[in-house]
Amino acid sequence: MEMRFMKKIDFDIGRQIKEDQAMMLDLLNILTYLSSIATANISRNRIFEIASQQDGITAKSLKKVYLLTRNYGYDYATACRVVAEETHHPALKDFLIRLSNAFGTGEDEEKFLRGETERMVEVYTNKYLSDVESLKKWTDGYAALLVSVILIIAVFLISTMLFKMGDTVLMSLLAGALFCFVTFFGVYVIYRVAPYERMTHSLEIKSEEQELARKMSRVILPILGITALILVVIGVEPWIIFLVLAALLAPIGVAGMKDCKKIEKRDFDISTFLKSLGTIAGTAEATLRVALEHLDKKSVASLEEPVNRLQKRLINGINPKICWRYFVGETGSELINRFTNVFLDAIDLGGNPTKIGEVTAHSSLGIAILRAKRKLVSSGFINLVIPLHATMSGVLIFIYRIMFSFNNSIARMMEEHSTEIGGAAEQMPAGMSYFNIGGGVDLAFIAKYVTIIVLVLTIANVLASKFAVGGNNYTLCFYASLLFFVSAIVLFTVPLFADSIFTMQMGG
Repeated sequence: MEMRFMKKIDFDIGRQIKEDQAMMLDLLNILTYLSSIATANISRNRIFEIASQQDGITAKSLKKVYLLTRNYGYDYATACRVVAEETHHPALKDFLIRLSNAFGTGEDEEKFLRGETERMVEVYTNKYLSDVESLKKWTDGYAALLVSVILIIAVFLISTMLFKMGDTVLMSLLAGALFCFVTFFGVYVIYRVAPYERMTHSLEIKSEEQELARKMSRVILPILGITALILVVIGVEPWIIFLVLAALLAPIGVAGMKDCKKIEKRDFDISTFLKSLGTIAGTAEATLRVALEHLDKKSVASLEEPVNRLQKRLINGINPKICWRYFVGETGSELINRFTNVFLDAIDLGGNPTKIGEVTAHSSLGIAILRAKRKLVSSGFINLVIPLHATMSGVLIFIYRIMFSFNNSIARMMEEHSTEIGGAAEQMPAGMSYFNIGGGVDLAFIAKYVTIIVLVLTIANVLASKFAVGGNNYTLCFYASLLFFVSAIVLFTVPLFADSIFTMQMGG
């Protein structure tokens, strides 16, 4: 039996501790749903019954309202106010209070919900842009933190090799603990301030790239763990281990990045598809299958192929629900999944296709545009973190290698001229005893220490990149592959460069 964590790599990293951002997105989704089904002129009981069957925190609150009215005889205005008093999130509480006031004053439900949807689009946009601005500042701050903490480790390495500082292991552990704390604190802050979103859906039917990445992960990840363990045990050079990790993770990462790029394009085009399809169906008073036949497939750009497959399945007499489920699943997008289902549910209830298309297109396009703005910030951070990672790792290895060569040269010189040095040692100033000249440094330990620091730095930069960019979790393998490859190149080339410089300076 395959282990569960190998069966499903696309777990949702941020769902539990980003409640505030998730709440805003959930409110936007449920309001889009409510305003769409309200066009069907169904009863208020029916609206709440259907809305309470959806996923999310808001749907649970609406279910409480529905149960209070059905089982305990509350009117909707009072029920909304009672549930609002028990709600902790301010945005949800405000919505329920406004909903209560609308019911109490007899305001038209469709008009109220349409206005609330437009309002929530604005609120969510402002919240998202605020998070993007915070992300921009903290990615710059993360780079500054890295430079500062690497400087501390560099000073520690130089001090350890030049001066007698007591217990080297203890000092190394303290410096390493400080390095880990500062680095992962920066990673955590990026994770917290980054806008919350789910790019890929959790349906059984996946896009081609997601299926490929999932199949490869089941094979590659166990091999990666076993191979890395074996290489460490037999004492292979660290740069070789890093290179092997990069090579094994690359196929999964490339498939994940390819899927992300396709989803980004499809998320932009779904608004055009829903609006055009709704307009055609509403104007011609036709079914969605007939409307699809009149739709210009070229106008939906990246969705042209999925839409063509959808139309062929419908023409062949396959159950429409199955056809649409495959259409949504094969796009791989959570945004398409959510708003297509809103569109279909509202039309099945007898809603106005034109209005439904406009509502769903407006909300989906707003989210897609916000993601594009986030990408401008995250792509700049990625372009910074890769050369920064190479530079910081290179500096540490260069310092260690220079001091390593220097220490070995001094030790060799003292061994060759032991007689002369022994006589001169008695005449050396007392202060020279503070210097760690001629040995006393565990160079093997320092070498492992520097390698571990580079490994921790690589992992931290991988996580920071993933949290800043977002997207599906297969992209984590892409950033890991890229940064492990950079680390491998640095671990291999910098010692050669440092040794050549030291040899030239010492005259061969």
